[in-house]
Formats: sequence, C-alpha cells, structure tokens
Amino acid sequence: MAMNKFFGGYLRDKQGIFKLAVLRHRLFWGGLLLKIILSLFFAGRLLADSFIPFVEYFIASGFKDPYEHFWQLGVVDAFPYPPLMLYILSSLGGFLAHLSPFFIRIPLLLADTLILVLLSRLLRGKDYKILVYYWLSPVLIYISYIHGQLDVIPIAFLIASLYLLVKNRSLEAAVVLGLGIAAKTNLILAIPFFLLYLWKNNNQNKIGRIVSHLGLVALVFLIVSSFYLGSKSFIQMVFSNQEQSKVWAAGLPTINNLNFYLIPAVYLLLIAAATRFKKISKDLFIMFVGFSFASLLIFIPPQPGWYFWILPFLIYFNLKERKLTFIPVIALQAAFLIYFAWIPNSDYTYVFLYTERGGTLYELWNSLGWVPAEFMVSLAFTLLQTCLILNVYWLFKAGVRKNLNRKLKNKPFLIGFGGDSGVGKSTLTHLMIQMFGEANVTIIRGDDMHRWERGHDKWNELTHLSPKANHLHEDIRHLKLLRTGKTIQRRIYDHTTGRFTQPLKIYPSRVVIFEGLHPFYIAAKRNLFDLKVFVEPKEDLRLYWKIQRDTAKRGYTKEKVLEQLRIREEDSAKFIRSQAPFSDVKICFYPLQSLPDENISEQVDLGLRIELETNLDINRLVDGVTALKTLRVTHEYEIDCQILDVQGTVSSDEIENLTYAILDESDDLLNDARFDDDLNGFLQLFFIFCILNKASNIQ
Repeated sequence: MAMNKFFGGYLRDKQGIFKLAVLRHRLFWGGLLLKIILSLFFAGRLLADSFIPFVEYFIASGFKDPYEHFWQLGVVDAFPYPPLMLYILSSLGGFLAHLSPFFIRIPLLLADTLILVLLSRLLRGKDYKILVYYWLSPVLIYISYIHGQLDVIPIAFLIASLYLLVKNRSLEAAVVLGLGIAAKTNLILAIPFFLLYLWKNNNQNKIGRIVSHLGLVALVFLIVSSFYLGSKSFIQMVFSNQEQSKVWAAGLPTINNLNFYLIPAVYLLLIAAATRFKKISKDLFIMFVGFSFASLLIFIPPQPGWYFWILPFLIYFNLKERKLTFIPVIALQAAFLIYFAWIPNSDYTYVFLYTERGGTLYELWNSLGWVPAEFMVSLAFTLLQTCLILNVYWLFKAGVRKNLNRKLKNKPFLIGFGGDSGVGKSTLTHLMIQMFGEANVTIIRGDDMHRWERGHDKWNELTHLSPKANHLHEDIRHLKLLRTGKTIQRRIYDHTTGRFTQPLKIYPSRVVIFEGLHPFYIAAKRNLFDLKVFVEPKEDLRLYWKIQRDTAKRGYTKEKVLEQLRIREEDSAKFIRSQAPFSDVKICFYPLQSLPDENISEQVDLGLRIELETNLDINRLVDGVTALKTLRVTHEYEIDCQILDVQGTVSSDEIENLTYAILDESDDLLNDARFDDDLNGFLQLFFIFCILNKASNIQ
C-alpha cells in the first residue's frame, strides 16, 4: 500500500490522472507488438554476426575483455561502443541472445519507450502525433527492430539528460550525459551546448558551475569505462574505428597539401552561433544538439543507425511548430529507405532470419546493363542529402531565427505592475514567480527609489505618491539596462526597518517585473514595458486589504492606516490613478458580499473584472475557460476595450491542464510551474496568455 502511494505521487497528478497516459494508447500497444514480432524474426548481419557474438563471449568467458579477444581475431569493428553499452545489453537480455535476437533488443525497447515518454512530457497534449510520427516511424523501426542497430540507447540517455537539464536538475543531467557517453562516444558533441545552456541561463558562479558539471560528466564516464581504458584494443575499436574516421574524409584540399575539414568547421560554427544568444531556451538547446548531429550526416554517406541521431529532433520540432508540415520529414524517411535499398551491401533481401542471402537491387540493376548501378546509388544519396538539408533549413527557419528575435526566448520581457498602495501588486508578482520560477524572474520595486528613509523630515512635506519624493528617472536607466541584458546596481528599501540596503547587483532574467506606484507616469518609462498592468480593486476592498496588510506586516494601527489614506488621497488621484489609461490591462477585484467592519482578517468572496486592449485576441482563452463548469466567465466588447468578468472556483490542476492545452509554447516557459486555485489561478492563465501573445508580436 505504501509502495503504491509512493509511486502514485510520481505517476499521477493532483487529480489522480495518470501522467504517462501515452502508454495507455492503443497505438502504443500496437507499435510495441509490432516491434516485438519484428525483433523475433529480423536481424541484420551486424547484429547477428558481431554484436550478439561479442556479448555472448563476454558472458560465457566470465566477463573477460571482449575487445581484446575480437581484436586478436581480426574482427576490428565487432563492437564500436564503450563498456556501458556492453553492460546494458548483457544484463537486460543479452544472456539469452543465443535463443533469439529479441532478447538482446529488450534494452532497445526500454530505451525507445523512455524516449516516447520524455517526448510526451516535453510536448504536452500531443500524444497521438508523437505515437504516429515517432513511435511508428518506419525508419526508426527499421533501424532498431529490423536492421538491429543500437543507437536508440545512447539517444535515450541524451534526451533524458536534456529533459533533466531543462527541468533545472542539472547535476542529474550531467550524470546521465556521462552515462550516455559511456554508451556511445558521439554524445560528446552535446557537451558544448550543455555547458552553454548552463552558462547562459545562470547568473551566478558561472565558471564554478561549468567546471563542476563538466567534471561530473567526465568522472562518470571514467568510472564506468575505467576497466578498459588501459586496453589498446578497446581504444582502437571504440575511438579509432572505421566509421569515426569518416569525419575526416569530408575535406577540401588547400595549398601545401593541407585539408580543410568540413564537419569540424560546421560544428565549430554551430557552437559560435549558439553563443550569440543571450539566453538559450529549451527549444534552442535541443535544436543545436540536433544540428550538431546533422552536420555529420550531411557530408558523409551514413550508416542506418546514424539517422536515429537526427529524426527524434526533427519530429520534436515539427510537432512543436504548428506552422510546419510533416512532408519534409516523411520525404526524408522515404529517401532513407530508397538509399539503403540501392547501396551495394543492402540487407533488405536477407535481413529475415530464415532466408539465405539474396541478390541486392544494386546487383540486379547492374545485370540489366542499363544505367550503371553506381550512378543510381549516387542519385539516391543526392535525394537523401537534399531531403536532410531541406529539413535542417526548415528547422533553422522555424526555430533559430524565431528564437533569436523572440522576447522571452532570447530577450527579457518587461512587465509593469502599477497601482496604489495595498491594491495587490505584490500578489500578482508572486503569481508570476510561481509560474516562471524564481530563477527566471527579476523583480524591481519602485519603493527602492524613494528619496528618503523612514522618519526623514521631508515625509512631513511630501507623500510617497508624489513624483518629487522618488528618483523616477533612475528607474528608467535601470530598466533600459535590464532590457538589453545588462546587470545593474540597485539599493533595496526594507519595509521592516524603513532603511535602504547597500547597492546589490541585479541580473536580468527572462521576465523582469517592475512593481510600484509610478510605472506608467513618465512616457519614457512606460514605453519600456512589453506588458502594462494597472491594478485597481473596488475602493472599499482596497481599504480592507490595506488595513489587513499594514496592521499585520508593517505594525501600523488601523487608525494610522486610515490617516495615511486621507493624507494621500489627493496625490493618489493626481499621480497614481491617472496612470490607468496608459495600461494594456486593468485588474479590478470586487467583493461579492458586504465587507466586515470588525473582523478585518476575515476572507471574503471575490469577483474579477479585467479590462484589456482590443488588439489582443482572447477568443481561444475564453473558449477554453468557458468549458470549466465551476467558473463563470463573460466576455464583452466596449467602444475602446474588451471586458472579462470572472466568478466562481477552479482547481489549480484544471488551470494547469488548460494552460498546456491552449498555449503551444507554454511548456518551454513554465518548467515546474505552480498554479493557484480560483481567481488567482485564472489570472496566471490570463497573464501567460497575454505574455505569449505580446512576445510573439514583439521583435
């Protein structure tokens, strides 16, 4: 019972819904059955004649060095994988490989399923398409379950590492990446982008983080591989094999018999391109890793398994970007099958276990004496590479270029929360932090720019609401710097002591929030914000809230709060409420019952009225929330604005599910987001909708 409760917390959400619903779909079980059947009856020569004998010798010999044994036999390409691949295959079915090639493929099925689950978590709400385009991909099925390549295993390690990294579990990601390299050394290509992600998305102790994570990756690899690192045969078979040497075959001769190597050059250019971005989003990170593997495939004739290093990334982005069509990916897979049918050593005619080797299409075509078969192979190769280049181009066009210019992806998004004292600005800021996470939000408060500390004689002449009592133009300078990705030095006003701190270094994050009394008072300041929100609850509710806050948190008496409000009323109307027309959104909470006079701590039922500009198309949002039976939402248009009125209740899980359902890009921004219930939860959904809409239209 306790075990079920433990695992249930990981496998089910708060509503009890199974998180891995993709594994319940009939397409998953149909695909799984197909893969098991193919594994029983098909195996390429590489799997049957090299990988299985290698694993069998390792087990039968009492775990002696199989690299040395096969090297001495002259089979120098028997197993071009590091030891972890050997351990995985041996322990998860390899000991029964003499009975059927199915058993050595058990780890492949597990890795394949893991990739499916991770894609489902990365692309929420797209399970059906993931099953169709990834799980049932004919090329990926051929690679693992017909031909018999093992590349799905290291790719599972890689995607698991990427997933952990974007979920802010970087140390675990480093361990998994180290394990992946210990299964296939090609994963080393991902390390620079892994480190760039850490560097670009962390503001403090950057060098320390880079060194510690790189050291952890290396340590894991060395520990797993330590038994064989002194073996010459291991080094030759894994690091100097024939396939890896092809990297240096793609080159251009230059003067003095020097070669210009294309693949390393393209790879270095990719790293240089990645450094251009001030922030590296999840999509950019995954995209550059995919590009690095594509650089291998473009310039050299590939092995079948190599396409497992690019297709999952292409599928991911075609599912992520609604504007893309799957035709290029389908064409690439068709070209793959055509090319590997034409090559001289095609295994299409004898990959079935119960047939002898038959003639290949290459041999048949040559026997006809028409166009030379070698020409047809080159033609098929040209088709394959053209389709690959087309896919890479589409990926760049839809991904890199968009991320380079898009707010939130690469540039800070500035939000202004304005309104009088005690209206709930800090509550809205807290909701933003819950959604985006503290690491992704920089908060600037207008109170930091008061000209004097508490108790100064000047406060007898001016209120905090007066522009003369604040360094408003200093805010403009700070916001301009943060907007361009630069750090600032800014003091903080401590409401507990009434004193200013020493200036602190403040870093820009993906979201920068200015919360204060005067965000929209000066035109030069309000024009810096990407989203301007003015908070103005009904006056009796504002009074109720301010008394609640100032008596509980600031030690004021009710009488002192009322006296302050009386003194500030003229300045409030003149300098604060006058900013409301300059906002994009006006938030107004109102009570649904009479407010108590005595028990000031009592919670009251509220309604929510939102006025927003007519430029924002919220029909998709309204259609989504009106389906929630416990929430009553009305949407009306006035002459110069549109109005939402919201009452009722809604659970945080319903808000979360609706967010991912109606907002395609929210999963890239809301890693481990926490949603509130009821009206605050609705506001979180409303704000992420507005932010994504604004960000998509700001270049």
